Amino acid sequence: MTASNALLVTIDSLRVDHCSGMGYERETTPTLDAVADDGLSFAQAIANGPSTRSSFPSILTSTYPLMYGGYTYLSEERPFLARTFSEAGFDTAAFHSNPHVGAPQNYDTGFDTFNDTAEGSDEVASLKDRVERVLDPDSFLYRLLRRGYHMFTMATDSAAYARADTINENAIEWLDERAGSEDPFFLWVHYMDVHYPFQPPDEYMTELGLDPLSNRRVADLNGRMHEDPESFDESDREDLLKLYDAEIRYTDDRIGDLLDHLDSLGVRDDTAVAVCADHGEAFGEHGRYGHHPFLYDELLRVPFVVDAPDLDAADLPDEGDTQVELLDIGPTLYDLTGVETPEAVQGESVRDAVDDDGERIAISASSGNDVVAENVDEWKYFACRTPDWKCFWRVADEEVELYDLDADPGETRDVSHENPETVERLRGHIEAHLEDARATELDLPDVEKSEEVKQRLRDLGYKA
Repeated sequence: MTASNALLVTIDSLRVDHCSGMGYERETTPTLDAVADDGLSFAQAIANGPSTRSSFPSILTSTYPLMYGGYTYLSEERPFLARTFSEAGFDTAAFHSNPHVGAPQNYDTGFDTFNDTAEGSDEVASLKDRVERVLDPDSFLYRLLRRGYHMFTMATDSAAYARADTINENAIEWLDERAGSEDPFFLWVHYMDVHYPFQPPDEYMTELGLDPLSNRRVADLNGRMHEDPESFDESDREDLLKLYDAEIRYTDDRIGDLLDHLDSLGVRDDTAVAVCADHGEAFGEHGRYGHHPFLYDELLRVPFVVDAPDLDAADLPDEGDTQVELLDIGPTLYDLTGVETPEAVQGESVRDAVDDDGERIAISASSGNDVVAENVDEWKYFACRTPDWKCFWRVADEEVELYDLDADPGETRDVSHENPETVERLRGHIEAHLEDARATELDLPDVEKSEEVKQRLRDLGYKA
């Protein structure tokens, strides 16, 4: 039996090794673990980019980010997930609050309802914007005022993004309004809570057996992570990870609330559910924090869980070590709902992936830190990953790194000089990928950011 409906849940900045179902020490993801128990869970799911902008084209259009002119604006020639479902007769809706995936970038294509929600104080945001324009970001006064802003957002329960409970309220209202409809639905929700800044409700620290931190400590950690991560010692890192884990547990509970509501409407058992993150987060690995442009696994390995009425894990080989890409989300949801897959779609259904005995290849790319490449040849960093190897190619200076993922999962020892044939084989895949991208090169319109969007991006730790 194929599913009638499809639900796609995406979580910003969630790395797979902080999910309890993957062996993590804290019980961060009981809801996600339960979904995985009923369906399929992939420990080797690879994002096609290390940031929201470079990853989401794969998730929502099933095409690589470099294709069709790049990710600054999504070309109409891409096979949009929502448009395909809409043309198949599905009601389509999206609820999120990340300014990188808004209507100006054409992410609303195919959605009947596209809700980009942000919360916060306009007055305070305006004041902070003026401060950031006037003060030197390296000055003591600037850092002090940013700490004050973090303190304010905690005291007033406001943030640079809509919390997951607000996203749920909007999504549930939409579900309730269409209750009883005979039309199937495709719903996408994106939760930002695991993204910087980390300000979880105290009760979620307590749920994980942790003592809540003071507002001053939370503001200090978030401020220094953004401005001065070199100052972090091991105690700072541990406290920051506590906040991160509590945000994961909070978000996991909200996923549970949404699934429970589908149950109450009587449609949960007839809905294909896919849950993933767009990318991970660095906490000192390779000397960096946040999501930098370098394609190491702390940014590329993400959770990917799938459940559907006719998806019986017992009938499939062990999926735990099967490498998949976020590019596979679209074909998987089409497969599980019986919707015809558009010809331009890349990737494959995970049911085909776990049956495939061949070597699985994942390609990831980045154009640099907060830099948008204008064409394929300006992209700086590429990675080709198999379950056993990672080849990291910095095109601009022709630097290549190779990591033996079995012997060195932390990617700490470059073994490229010892394995030239492996380097050439994996770099050959990257070169073929570049040729494919050049074949779809297009001129795209410029995307202008409003002052509001620029402010939201700064609050999330980006340059704008």
